[in-house]
This record gives sequence, structure tokens and C-alpha cells, in this order.
Amino acid sequence: MKALYFKSNNCPVCKDFLPKFILICNEYNIPYEIIDLSDNQEKAGQLTVFSVPTIIFLNEENYELIRFSGYFGSYEIKNFLDRYYSTY
Repeated sequence: MKALYFKSNNCPVCKDFLPKFILICNEYNIPYEIIDLSDNQEKAGQLTVFSVPTIIFLNEENYELIRFSGYFGSYEIKNFLDRYYSTY
């Protein structure tokens, strides 16, 4: 699994949640990539990312497992990861 964090430099929510995202990824030993929309609009378009922050978790074959966009918190992400890892 890997995680993609889509953000914008002028988004205060993105800046606020980024450290929490990094902590979660480190806690679950998940590699991550931070993608700024202003620098990489092509990748955002390929993955149909329309708002920030957006977090996408991909499996080993790069298929999307789940997406968090708009209003979400650490609890929802950890809940998904706990359920995912309990089945594998």
C-alpha cells in the first residue's frame, strides 16, 4: 500500500492536516507521496482529484482502495487502516 496526499500551498486545511497524515503513514509504515496541485495538475487529473486536501490509498497494483476528500479526520483514516490490515 502507498498513500498520495494532494494539497495546495494556499490551502490552510492542507497545511494543518499534513503533519497528521505523515504521522499516520509512519505509524502504519506506509510510504507516501505529497503532491502539490499547482506543480502536478496532470497527476491530479489522471486520478480525478478536484478538491484539496485529498488522500488516496493505493494497493500494490496501484488500484485505489479508498479516497478521503473534503471533510475527514485522523479517526476515519485510522479506522480504514485498522480494518484493512486486520483482513490481510
